[in-house]
Amino acid sequence: MAMSTIEKLYQRYRISIFRYLYRMGGDYHLADELTQETFCRAFVSLDGFRGESALSTWLFRIAYYVYTGYLRGCPGERNLPLNHDIPDVNSTSDPARHLEEVENLRLVRLVLEQLPVDYRAVIILREVEGLTFEEIGAILGKSPAAARVTLFRARQKFYQLHKQLEGDDHD
Repeated sequence: MAMSTIEKLYQRYRISIFRYLYRMGGDYHLADELTQETFCRAFVSLDGFRGESALSTWLFRIAYYVYTGYLRGCPGERNLPLNHDIPDVNSTSDPARHLEEVENLRLVRLVLEQLPVDYRAVIILREVEGLTFEEIGAILGKSPAAARVTLFRARQKFYQLHKQLEGDDHD
C-alpha cells in the first residue's frame, strides 16, 4: 500500500518539528500534541502550498503559529519544565562535572523561558535546527536580514539574562 503525501511528510519531518516544539515549550506531551496539530493543519492546507519555500520551512512556519496560538490560549503556562534534558549521571565519571552540566542546562532553560517567543524561536531554529536566515525569515514572516537582526538581538538578550541569572545564583 502506497503512503499518502501527508504520511510521507509526517515520516520525514515529524522528529524535527517535534524537537523544535519541545525546545520551544519544554514539555514532551505538549510538543507531541502540537506536532500532531501542526500536521493536521498541514494536511488541511496542503493544496494551498505553492512551493515558494521548502516543505520543511512551511511546516516549521505552521508549527510556529501552532505554538504561538497555544501561548495566546494559555498565557499563564509559558514556563518551561526544568526537568528535561538533564545529563545522565552515568554518562560522566566526574560528579562535579555532572552537577556543573545540570546547573548550566537549568540556567539555559531559565534564560530561554524569559526570552520573547520570537527570540526563543530564532535561537532554536538557527542554533539547534541549523536553518538558514532565509528559512528562518520565511518561518517568522520576516526578511532574511530581519531574521539575522532578530538573532543578533536574541543572542544579546540571552547573554544579558544569562549573566544576570548567573550572578543571582552566586550571590
